[in-house]
Amino acid sequence: MTRPPLRIAPLLFSAAASFGTLNAAPAIAQYTGPAASVATSGSVVVPSAMPHVTSVAQALAAPDDAMAVIEGYLVNRLKHEHYTFRDDTGRTLVIELDDKYLPPGHQINDKTRVRITGEVDRHHLRANDIDVKRIDILP
Repeated sequence: MTRPPLRIAPLLFSAAASFGTLNAAPAIAQYTGPAASVATSGSVVVPSAMPHVTSVAQALAAPDDAMAVIEGYLVNRLKHEHYTFRDDTGRTLVIELDDKYLPPGHQINDKTRVRITGEVDRHHLRANDIDVKRIDILP
């Protein structure tokens, strides 16, 4: 019983030809604009950091995910993990403060001065709020 001969040679030739064609293809996109300037001291030029929001008025007008560091007071609790925050100018906004960020062993009321650090959440149909990632009790 004889087996028919395998036709591997044509398959190998076809695969090699395809690989050569794909491998030799020119790059589709290249950057051809001006080269970046090189610092003479070997240092890297870093753009200045974006200033962060420091008042409720700025937070209400800030873009989404802007960093906010504001001092003021938690005026009242609206619902679980949602509070009204008032800054030194008297303006208020809603903040979302997860229980895990509350400092253990400390009581916070409407007369306790705090510093909140978080990100602005921009909304289309309601006022911006702040998603608090840290809260510090101030003296």
